[in-house]
Amino acid sequence: MTQKTSINIKPCNIGSSEPHNRRTAEYLARINKEKFYIRTDLMPQNEAWVAPDFGNTSLTERYNQIAAMVKEKTGRAMQTKDRERVNKKTGKVTIVRGSTPLKEGVVVIKEDTTMEQLRHFCEVCKERWGITPLQVFIHRDEGHYSNPEDIATWKPNLHAHIVWDWMNHETGKSCKLDEKAMSEMQTVLAECLEMQRGISKKLTDKEHLERNDFIIAKQKQEAEQVKAEKDAALAAKEKAEADRLSIEGENKAKEQYSLSLDNEIADKERQLKDERKAKMDSILDSVGSIVGVGKSAAVEKENAQLKTEIERIKKVFPNAVKSKVEELTKALVEAKQSAEAERDRALTQSRSSITERNEAVRQLQEHETNMQQYISQAVLTATKKKDNTIRLLQEALESGRKVLNAIADILYQASEVFRRAINAIIHFGTEQYKSLFAPSEAADIKSVMQEYGETTEMQKAIGDWLCGYAEQKQPFDEIKHHHTLKEVGDVAEGAYDWKIERNRNGGIHL
Repeated sequence: MTQKTSINIKPCNIGSSEPHNRRTAEYLARINKEKFYIRTDLMPQNEAWVAPDFGNTSLTERYNQIAAMVKEKTGRAMQTKDRERVNKKTGKVTIVRGSTPLKEGVVVIKEDTTMEQLRHFCEVCKERWGITPLQVFIHRDEGHYSNPEDIATWKPNLHAHIVWDWMNHETGKSCKLDEKAMSEMQTVLAECLEMQRGISKKLTDKEHLERNDFIIAKQKQEAEQVKAEKDAALAAKEKAEADRLSIEGENKAKEQYSLSLDNEIADKERQLKDERKAKMDSILDSVGSIVGVGKSAAVEKENAQLKTEIERIKKVFPNAVKSKVEELTKALVEAKQSAEAERDRALTQSRSSITERNEAVRQLQEHETNMQQYISQAVLTATKKKDNTIRLLQEALESGRKVLNAIADILYQASEVFRRAINAIIHFGTEQYKSLFAPSEAADIKSVMQEYGETTEMQKAIGDWLCGYAEQKQPFDEIKHHHTLKEVGDVAEGAYDWKIERNRNGGIHL
């Protein structure tokens, strides 16, 4: 059966997205395993792709760049909060959603889904709707245990994260995808991944659950199923115990009945003996009184007949009783043996289940302890290496910065063009509403870049140096910092060349 896929797109949480997607040591150390579980042994199977023009830029930096772009293109700050719009004629209130420049989609994948398939999906989305993919992460290490006490019940939750730039950088406005477009995106996804399209929410009438909520709901369902099975087993065990007690009660009753039969037989024998003796005494007394001793032969004959009758009774009656007792005893023994066998089987099964559970729990606890120690040591080692590397880089950077600043101080004092270029950058970086360099300012900056750099890349590096020196003389805020770097980079790449040329030829100054 073909597996189903779907994508759920929400505003990107730039504070938590990258730690989760990149599996940072700090993130792994603080995740809540009750909500979801990550197997570190499966982490090498994860894959990641980052757009070349995005590089090492963080999502926060990208967000700030977009905010500066929107301000430049529209002249207004980016609206990130929802607001109400009232129709003055009708009084109807409409909610205008705030801008979400970065969005993240979670895609359901299968075991053999490739990064090439996901990138192809991203390319189709960019071509049709203008949304730009920045990052793609495949996660094969997330999942859950259907039975937390059984490590063999691991079930992976295979998925991928796609982070998009949802803005049109030509207009400074966000890309608009209506309900029809989002439905079409689901179909495109299924085709690109060679999977079955998920059923539309209109047909299922079900709300989409967030990833963690879905995992928790699934774990709860499976836990309830395990509990139901345990309850059923316990009920069966209790019924077997009740049956055993019932059989034991029946056996006891049968034993009491057998004892009663034995007592009844003894009473019959005593009664028969007493009756025989009384009859013999009566006969002897009668014969003795009537015929005297000479008649003893008749008495002896009668006595012999009585003995014969007694022996017949003894043979017939006890044998019938004995047969019935043996029959009942055999049934009692068989029932008792069956009950004891069932009891022993249930006890053996219970002891085996308890032993297996205890061993699984012990192994799981031992694994968790070892893994926590491993992660803590890895985090400590990585932190120390990172701190040492950062310290060395900072020292080298500080030394290089001092040399470059010393050179810049000399040039600032000695070169008029260099001084004008620095002042132009300071003016741009500190003026709140300034979004472009004047042609003369761009010409001074370009002149310094060409003086010390031959290629475009070298000139961009000179531009970064100029910006750093200018910001040392007068600090910029974060947004103006990024905006200034971008505009100086545009000067290096030739975006101002036509303005500079027109200014030199006596054109209109912008």
